Parts: sequence; structure tokens; C-alpha cells
Amino acid sequence: MTFRRLVVAIALLLPAMTTVPLPSGAADADLAAVACSMPHEWLLRIWRGWRPDHGGNLQIVAREPNFVGQGLPHVGPWDYVQDVPMFWYGPGYIRAQGSVTRPVTSAGIAPTEAKLLNFPFSAPDGSPMTEALIPADERANPEPPKLIVTVVWDAGGIDVLDANADAWPYLKSLIPKGTWYDHATVGSSPTSTAQIHANMGTGAFPNHHGLVGHRLMVGGSITTPWGEGPNLIILPTLADLYDRAMQNEPKVGIVATVNIHFGMMGHGAFFTGGDKDIAMTRSVTTGDTLTDEGFEWNLPRNIQRYYTLPPYLKNVPGFQEDVEAVDAADGQRDGKWRTNDIDQLLGGFDTPARTPYQERVLETVIRREGFGADDVSDLMFANFKEIDYISHIWTMNSLEMHDAVVVQDRALKSLVSFLNAEVGRGNWVLGLTADHGAIPDPKISGAFQISSTPIGTGINDAFDHDGDDVPIVELIQPTQLFIDEAELQQNGGTLDEVARWIMGLTEADTAGPGVQVPAAEAGEKVFQAAFPSAMMANLDCLPEATQ
Repeated sequence: MTFRRLVVAIALLLPAMTTVPLPSGAADADLAAVACSMPHEWLLRIWRGWRPDHGGNLQIVAREPNFVGQGLPHVGPWDYVQDVPMFWYGPGYIRAQGSVTRPVTSAGIAPTEAKLLNFPFSAPDGSPMTEALIPADERANPEPPKLIVTVVWDAGGIDVLDANADAWPYLKSLIPKGTWYDHATVGSSPTSTAQIHANMGTGAFPNHHGLVGHRLMVGGSITTPWGEGPNLIILPTLADLYDRAMQNEPKVGIVATVNIHFGMMGHGAFFTGGDKDIAMTRSVTTGDTLTDEGFEWNLPRNIQRYYTLPPYLKNVPGFQEDVEAVDAADGQRDGKWRTNDIDQLLGGFDTPARTPYQERVLETVIRREGFGADDVSDLMFANFKEIDYISHIWTMNSLEMHDAVVVQDRALKSLVSFLNAEVGRGNWVLGLTADHGAIPDPKISGAFQISSTPIGTGINDAFDHDGDDVPIVELIQPTQLFIDEAELQQNGGTLDEVARWIMGLTEADTAGPGVQVPAAEAGEKVFQAAFPSAMMANLDCLPEATQ
């Protein structure tokens, strides 16, 4: 073996231990130019998703389609995780016009629903999707709808729908009867669940409503957005304000499985003058943002005082029959969904069986609580999470994903039929969207999975030499780093220098344990940009930050 080949082999086996040189000219790179070299919309989404009191102090953007972290994260400014369905349906209230080309974002959902309610609502970032709405003076019934239902197909972005184009015929059949926005995006990055649901509820982006990610800095410590309840959503939601203005007469509720979905509904009794809105989770945590789900409906202890858990949820029938239908779908009852052991998938809850079951839970809550039963308009929110679960385990390009989308589409048909029967056709409106898309299978996209471990180890090795056992890197997230700036400065380093160091990283430098990078690809740079977050306030290419 030649000396050069020996060096390459060692680098591939021990990526975290290599000394990473900066690329030619990177030591003097103009980081403002690096940030501005990205598409403007990407930079705008990153800025909307960050605030100095809560966000990481370094932004990183992987070269598309690369990504940082484990479990196929759906986090970033790229169109494939940003593009989402945005569909409004409701005979008598929503125009039957099919597709609309005007760009809209998730922050437009709350102001649109406020228009339907004829309720004054000032959204910091969203605007009403007026193309979808029949004005009151043109409607047979000028009064607001009795019920507005907001449905989120978690991770059901346009990339997922396009990859499974034959799996949602019912939704397609509704599009000409309602209004579908061809250019709908989440609007902010990172694209993870907690903050995007808060976008929907507040009409604001994270730089205004406060939730900048599933990990955020509060008072010098890194915490989670729902670790102590809804207190970190610093703006009221539409439901908060509308419910209070109506003396809490409206019925407000959410059917979801983790509390990070609650941001689209609101603060419940935590909001001054609010009441304990209907809510539920399947959480096995005490209130963290972790999405681990269990076997029973519950409310984590830290939010029990703010919401009401319906006692009848455990009696909603049919789940076992749903599991049996999934088992039998391939023509044989063998305890498997395709090749997957159903018992190992939370007794079937992590299969498409959860979707029709949860749809019946939604029906049960609406019926038992009387949503849409009187002349006071009510608000119901629902998150269906199976598509998201599958995107992290099997990818959006799998047969499992196709199954999930098929079942989700059927559940939509059941919901529409139920609402027509229970609330009455012409008395309700449905808004359907997703909180983000999903990462394509790396085997299809060619994406390189960037391990965060050698990044953190490398930064500490390169910049931390004072021997005080205080690391410079506090946390690495898929799109941002939390850096102990005091420790960095104590070692004579700057955020600019760390950003330039990151830009020099290659596939060989950032490969995970056991990953063998082909020699021809070992030197490929993995990041498109890295820059201090605070820089965005002074970029000439980002005038929105100074307006």
C-alpha cells in the first residue's frame, strides 16, 4: 500500500480524528457572501425560524440532498421539505375553483380561519387566503360556519404525495370542489413539528412566536418547547383570542398524539381568560418534545392543568379490527404488515391501523362534545402522524409509505361523510395541510448522511485548548449549532472561524461509525453554507431582516 493510500484508509476509518484543513480560500471566506449565495427564499426561511434569545448561534446548511443527523430528519430550508398541500373545502363557504397559483405559507391558516369566523385577528406574518373564501354577502348563509376543522397530515408534504401519486384519489377528487394552493410552503426553517404547528395557530413565524426548534435556548440552558407546558409560545393563537372573546362559549379541541401538535390550537387555560380546551396525547414522557407514543390516551403532567382529557377515549371501539385489516391486507393473517412484525410496532399503533382508529376518535370527540351543534362557531384541530412515523423508519419512497397515504386518504373520505351527516353539509369548513415534507430515500437521492459526532469532536479539538473540561459545542442540530461563546472566546476563537472550519468539512471527515466513503467522494464538501446566526440582521441580501 502506498503512503497516500494508507493516509486515505486511516482517514476513512477514523473520520472524527482527522485534522480538517479549510478549502482553498475558505480561511478568508466572506461569510456574508456565503449566506447570500443561497437562494433568497432559503435564507428568508432560515431568518424567519431564528431569534437571538432562543436559537443556535451558528447556522449550517448541508449541500442538498445531504442532511445532518440520524433518523432521516425533515429539517431545512429546501423546497422538498418546505412544500406542503394547502387545501380548503366547505360548500357554501369555500370557492370551488381548484388550483390557485399565489404563494402562501402555513402562517396564513389562522388569518384565513379568522376571516371565516368574521373575527378581527392580526397575524404578524400570515395573510388570509381570500381566493378560497366566498364573501359573506355572496353566501346563502352569511353566518360563519358552525365548525372549522384543521387537519394536518404530519410529514405529508408535496414530495410524499408526488412519490405516491396514485394513493390519494379522494383528496384529488375534492380539489375541483374546493381551493388548492399550488405554491404552499411551511415558510420557515427548521421544519420540525412544534414550531410549524405554532406557525399555523399564531399566524406568525418562529422569530415572532418563540418556538425556534425542538431544542432551544432559554435563560442560558437548552430546553424543549413543551418541557414546561405551552409557556414558550409567546404569542396567542387565533383559538386563544377567539375563545376568550366569545366568553369561552366556543368548543375548541385537538385530537393529536403528542403535545408538540398543540401549538396550532393554543394555550388552553394557561392563556389569561382561557379555559381547559379538549386535548389528548399518547405520550410516554412527562412533557418533553420527544415523540415517543404509548398505548393509552393521556395528558402529560405538566399540561394537565391547562387542558381537558375526555374520559371516554379508551372506549372508542374498532382498533383491533383495524390492526387485523392491516394484517390481512397482503392476503394472509400472519401477524405482519408486509414483512413487519405488528406486535413490535406498538401493538399495531405504528402501522396504518392507527389512522382509521384516530379518525373515529376524532368523530367521537366531535359528537360527544357537540362540536358544530349550535350557532356558536367551534374549532377542531387534528394531527395524523402515521406518514411522519413511516418517513423516519422506511422513507417516503417505501411500500409502507404508499400504504399509509392510501389509508390516510380513505380516512379523509370518512371524515367528510361524517361531517356532512353530523354537522350538516354547508355548515362546516375543512382546512388540510402538512407541517413539512420528508427526506427521500438516500439510496434514490444520493444524499450523504452527515454525522454530528465528528463535527462536535472536531470543533472542540480544533478550538478548545484551555483544558478546563468545558466544551465549546453545546448541541448540534440538523440546521444549527449551539456554541458556548464565552468558552470559545476564552480559547481565542470566533464564530466566524468555526463557521469557516465547518465549511471545509468533507464526506470523509463527517462519516458516521462504520461508514466507508469511496475514495473518489472522500473529499466532497458536505456543507453549502455555515455562518453566525446574528449575521442575518445585517445582510444586504436580506432586507426583510431590517424592515
